[in-house]
Amino acid sequence: MTGDTFTDEKTPPSPASPTNTDTTLRGDAFIEIADENSDCHSTISPSVRTNEVDVESAQPQTENKRPGVLQRVTGSFRSEPDPIFVTETNTRTLEGTPNGFPRLAAFQASDTNFALYRSFSYLHSRVLLDLQDEITSLEAELDEIDLEDSFEDQRRLMSRDYDASQPHGEGAPRSRRVILREIKTKLLEYDEVLMKARDLQSFQKPSDRNYRSLRRYCYKKKPLLDEGLESIRTKEDMVTIHNGREWATFDGGVETVIGQTDKFLQKVFRTKTPPLQKYFRTPEAQEKTTDPDISYYSSSRIDKLVNILITFIIFCLLVIPVITMYQLTNTAAHIEVDPSGNTTTTSTIDTNKRDTFNAVGVLMVFTLLFSAAMSLLTKAARHELFAASAAYCAILVVFIGNFTGPGN
Repeated sequence: MTGDTFTDEKTPPSPASPTNTDTTLRGDAFIEIADENSDCHSTISPSVRTNEVDVESAQPQTENKRPGVLQRVTGSFRSEPDPIFVTETNTRTLEGTPNGFPRLAAFQASDTNFALYRSFSYLHSRVLLDLQDEITSLEAELDEIDLEDSFEDQRRLMSRDYDASQPHGEGAPRSRRVILREIKTKLLEYDEVLMKARDLQSFQKPSDRNYRSLRRYCYKKKPLLDEGLESIRTKEDMVTIHNGREWATFDGGVETVIGQTDKFLQKVFRTKTPPLQKYFRTPEAQEKTTDPDISYYSSSRIDKLVNILITFIIFCLLVIPVITMYQLTNTAAHIEVDPSGNTTTTSTIDTNKRDTFNAVGVLMVFTLLFSAAMSLLTKAARHELFAASAAYCAILVVFIGNFTGPGN
C-alpha cells in the first residue's frame, strides 16, 4: 500500500537520537554507587556492546596482562593515599609575620636552637637579697620580743593564749602573732623566688654557634631598634630552653660541614637551591622561610647521620688497633725466605721485645683517642669515662698477651 510503512514485528523500533549517536557508539553507561561501609568508591564505567573484533582492537595488550607475584604481594600492604585535609599543614612563615617583635618571636620559635632568652640572674639576686634582709629584720624583732617575755614572764612563751589576747589592728603595738604572720608571708615569697632561681641556674648555656646565629639574624634583619637589642648582647646571662643533645657540639660541627659543602656544591653545579638541603630538611622546615641566608636542618635526620659517624668511629677504634697489634706481634712477620727457597726465622728476643713495645705504644695512643672520643661525643661522667677507658685498655692488653705469650 502506498504511503504505508512496513516494519518487522519481531524487531522493536529504536528511539531517534538527536545527535545520531546510535550509529557511532552503540553502548550505555552505568553508575556504581558503593555502600557507606564499603571500601570501594563511586565510579562511572562505560559498558560498550560491540563485537569481539572491536574489543580486541580497542583494548591495549597491557590490560590483558595479569599483575605479577611481587605486585600482588606488595599491593596488599599498600595503603590508600590520605586525602588533602589530612596531609596539608599550616606553617607560620617569617615573611608572613610583621616585622618587629612578632617576626623576632617567629624566628626564635622556628627552631629550638634559637630559643635563647635572658635569665636575669642579677635581678634574681637583688630580689633575693632584699627579701633576705627583710626576713632578717623580722627575725631580729621576733627574737627581741621573745627575750623580753622570757624576762618578764616565762609562761608567755609556753602558751599561745597570751599572744591571742594581745590587741591587734591599727595603733596597737606589734605583737608576736603579727610578726610571725609577716615572716610567713615573706618566707613563702622568698622560697618561691629562691626555687625559681635554682631552676634557672640548671638551664643550659647556649652554644657559641647558636648565639652567633641569633646575633647575625638581628644584625642583618634588624627586627628591633638598637635599644631593643640590648638584652641579646648580654651573652653571659643568656640561657636556652632547649635540652641539649648528647653530642650537641658534634652535631653543630656536622651541620656546619653540611652547610659549607652544600654551598660549594651549589657553586660547582650552579643549582638554584643547595643540593643537600632536600636530604636534611623536612617540607615543613622548607616552608618556614624563603630567605637563602637561613637554613633549617631536621634534627632527626642530623641525628641519623651523627649516629652513622659515631658507629664508624667506634668501629675504627676497635678494629684498627687490633689489626695493627696483630701485625706487630704476628710470628709470620719475622719469617724470611732465603735464595734457595728455605724459610728462616729472624725473630729474636730483641725483636720480640721491640714489637711488644710498639704494640704497647699503639695501645696507649688508641686508649687516649678512645677517652677523647668519649669526652667529646658523650656526656659521660668522670667515673663513667674512667671505667670505659679502663675496659677498653684491658681488652687491648688481653689481646697483646694472647699474641706475645710462649709458643705464639
